[in-house]
Amino acid sequence: MKTSLHVSVGSSNPQAWIAIQKNRQKIYGNEGKSQVYLKDGQEFQIELFNPTQTRYLVKFKINGNYSSDRGLILNPGQRYFLDRFIDEDRKLSFSTYEVEDSKEVKKAIEKNGLLEVEFYSELIPLNGNGLILSGNYYYNTNPCFTFTGTSNFTTTNTYLGGTLRGTTLNSGALTNTIYCSDSNISSSVNDASIETGRVERGDKSNQSFENGYGTFNSWASHSTVIQIIPKSQKPVETHEIRNYCSGCGNRLKKQTWKFCPNCGEKF
Repeated sequence: MKTSLHVSVGSSNPQAWIAIQKNRQKIYGNEGKSQVYLKDGQEFQIELFNPTQTRYLVKFKINGNYSSDRGLILNPGQRYFLDRFIDEDRKLSFSTYEVEDSKEVKKAIEKNGLLEVEFYSELIPLNGNGLILSGNYYYNTNPCFTFTGTSNFTTTNTYLGGTLRGTTLNSGALTNTIYCSDSNISSSVNDASIETGRVERGDKSNQSFENGYGTFNSWASHSTVIQIIPKSQKPVETHEIRNYCSGCGNRLKKQTWKFCPNCGEKF
């Protein structure tokens, strides 16, 4: 599976983004993770786009768990804005709450707001000798195990250390990397708190689906992973910092100004 941490407009793979009223939200990179910042109670959409000539079955993991056993079929060239849960006509909404700032709690909330969009390509017969399978699974961030299979169903397994989080390794023409984590957690009491948030059910959605049919790979060939973070934790960018004149307090709206247009103070 290929993970889209920093997706680009010109990518040739199916992709997903977070959108508000069909406006794609900016993705921030933080320690190799893709993050989007939303406010408490803000409803959002998952923008899906398939620039390939292949049909894909799209499945969703929300807050670390699959939201449904079913998925959406994304046709070649199709763009779709999903605003609801698959099995329930409730909109996708981000809800925040306060927790204590400790290592133990941070481990407990590490999948809060985590959105994983998996794309399963349609099965294509390969000269009558089998099926094309591709993809892998993701468990946290560190690689600890690799699995390589070939068309004649021989396999090579390599253990790289760490703690496996569990998966099923199927034979077929694929290369699979499982990501895991083996971090130690220590308990401590901390009066400080941080804000976290989870994807919850919002208002009723008018979006509806039709039944679709097809046979798709059991392994996801591509994946987009984005974590939604409370907007209170959004880093301040340089262009968002406001400067004011030391003489009169007038806001400086242009970096090119050498003098304050209100009082003439030199900068």
